[in-house]
Amino acid sequence: MYEYPPYRPPSEAHSVLIRVTRGCPWNRCAFCGMYKDTRFEIRPLDEIKADIEVARRIYHARTVFLGDSDNLVHPQLEEVLDCITKAFRPERITSYARAKTVAEMPMERLSILRQKELTRLHFGLESGDREVLDEIKKGITPEEAIRAGKKAKKAGFEVSEYVIVGIGGERWREHAENTAKALNKIKPDFIRLRTITVVPGTLLHWRMKKGLFRPTPPLERLKEVIALVENLNCETWLFSDHVSNYLWSDAGVIFSGVGGRLPDDKQKILEELEDALRIAEHLSQSGKLYDSNHMFARGFIML
Repeated sequence: MYEYPPYRPPSEAHSVLIRVTRGCPWNRCAFCGMYKDTRFEIRPLDEIKADIEVARRIYHARTVFLGDSDNLVHPQLEEVLDCITKAFRPERITSYARAKTVAEMPMERLSILRQKELTRLHFGLESGDREVLDEIKKGITPEEAIRAGKKAKKAGFEVSEYVIVGIGGERWREHAENTAKALNKIKPDFIRLRTITVVPGTLLHWRMKKGLFRPTPPLERLKEVIALVENLNCETWLFSDHVSNYLWSDAGVIFSGVGGRLPDDKQKILEELEDALRIAEHLSQSGKLYDSNHMFARGFIML
């Protein structure tokens, strides 16, 4: 049986999906509903090779994505990469990576994995603010996240860092500014924004029901993104490639996020955010502004 990984980034929508591990070895993040029913496992090499052979016969994609959440712990990942390269001759092989794993990994092995054509690593930074990271039980410190990102860059990887807009609650400004500080030190190739959408069954959902957490409201979230962009001074691509970033009115989508090359497009991005903020303020006054939490709870979107 060919075993697909259950999750992948939107940017890997057209990639061949190869599952290297199952689940997440941490699996305690307060906001995350992924892998809750999956015990973390390192898949046997022969199973992975069998999947690669099946995929080789049915797919002709130019890119490959490895699942699940922490594949760099696989002791035979080098052999997996050799098999993938031989089967597909891909332009790109990408994977999720846990910052703590990379921060503690010997530089020699990290460099070998890059030489084996593993091209890009997707990290869940979420926040560069220490208090926010503690509150969401991320299991890493800002220093570890920075060390991991810088090590990956030094080894030659493309680095994609994910930031959760709205996860800081009332600390939205500190969240934005400290996240920008961390990103400026990492200098990732890509920054991908995701807006917090509280999923039932998560610790964050329990906290919200108990009145212990309130996601940053839409207007403040736009101000948060403005503060983040204003404080970024690294060369990178900024993307909002997820429906969680959208805002809606009764007439439909009024904001779908921002994107562009920094610093070249910085002023344009800030102007777009200010325009969105003016529209959102008007709709908010009339009670006709909706975010991903509203739309998800009503079944209008899926994450």
